[in-house]
Amino acid sequence: MGKIVNISPMANREDNLQEIVDGLQELKDALVEVLDQYEKEGAEEKADALTEALDALEDAYDVISDVVMDEI
Repeated sequence: MGKIVNISPMANREDNLQEIVDGLQELKDALVEVLDQYEKEGAEEKADALTEALDALEDAYDVISDVVMDEI
């Protein structure tokens, strides 16, 4: 996961937002893998904190997706 989303001022806003949504999805997937590892180890406090971070990422993903789909 070494990709940074480059936002081009000349590009279409929806294209920029779609890149952000795609990046958020990759980040969510990676976080789920790490979260699963902490849960298997029994590190509940860290797993709880990462679950909150995952929830925030999912909220951001949903809102940005709604903007891209003109639902807002």
